[in-house]
Amino acid sequence: MALPVLSSSAVKFRRVLAQFPQELSLAFAYGSGVFRQAGASAEHGENNMLDFVFAVDDAVSWHMTNLLKNRSHYSFLKFFGPKKITTIQRYGAGVYYNTLVPCNGRMIKYGVISTDALIEDLFHWKTLYVAGRLQKPVKILAQNENSKLQAALVSNLKSAVTAAFLMLPESFSEEDLYMQIAGLSYSGDFRMIIGEDKSKVQNIVKPNVAHFQKLYSNILQDCPQVVYKHHLGRLEIDKSPEGQFTQLMALPKTLQQKITALVNPPGKNRDVEEILLQVAHDPDCGFVVNQGISGIVRSSSIVQSAKTILTAGTGLHIKYSGFVMTTLFSSCLSRYCRPLASL
Repeated sequence: MALPVLSSSAVKFRRVLAQFPQELSLAFAYGSGVFRQAGASAEHGENNMLDFVFAVDDAVSWHMTNLLKNRSHYSFLKFFGPKKITTIQRYGAGVYYNTLVPCNGRMIKYGVISTDALIEDLFHWKTLYVAGRLQKPVKILAQNENSKLQAALVSNLKSAVTAAFLMLPESFSEEDLYMQIAGLSYSGDFRMIIGEDKSKVQNIVKPNVAHFQKLYSNILQDCPQVVYKHHLGRLEIDKSPEGQFTQLMALPKTLQQKITALVNPPGKNRDVEEILLQVAHDPDCGFVVNQGISGIVRSSSIVQSAKTILTAGTGLHIKYSGFVMTTLFSSCLSRYCRPLASL
């Protein structure tokens, strides 16, 4: 079953992709310019900015070629060359974005990430930035035969299901599951507080349930811990401590580390398995998992947005500077003013 994206998309995407160096391990389009969202007209979707991510094996070489082809896409950082651009790319979520780029009559935004950084994020949720986008429907435009990357893409989807199970009740609808999954990468993202539509997750899921089913139905059918009543659109999962422990042990490494840091008191030196067993028996298990995910997303989203001050053009520079400075100021207030008040 082909994903029903916005009309004329195949030709449109091929034309965009043709403007860039072709050494790509993965290229995909995502967002409201690709999949319709609730509350937006079809015409609005056709005119939205198109969002892309390009994974590349050799970022320095790719940026070098892209600077020759598309030098105007870059901010003042183009004067520092491809090596410096690649160094900046590695910070935060490991993505370098060029924004508000005119291309074939549309505005586009594209991010460049190294294949190795993408694979690490997919397997371990180091930042949950690009991994989070790939937990939602995307339009794959190019993919090479990298078996490790393919395994990482599947692992990311399985991890998303596992994390969602831990935060859901014993029985829930498919839509509940997809809402939980779609919200993972927004949990802790400061932009959801400052700039994004608060109903963004719902707007993504409701018109696109069939797309989510295409991504996740095989995983749900093969999962031994869930009863998947596909004809009813309902699921039932094992919420026993034993079932939750199995799920916690299957979570990505970075999330397990975040959960361990939240639960383990300072000075204690317990292993991860012991701590996760404790969390599995905790009635607030789902909340602890959510807090761990928020911790991953919060730090990567702030640093990634701070990078945009350097990589974006003049107009976006002002917008993102305001967002980032407001967030960092609020964070400092909450961190330092409370201890001072108790003196």
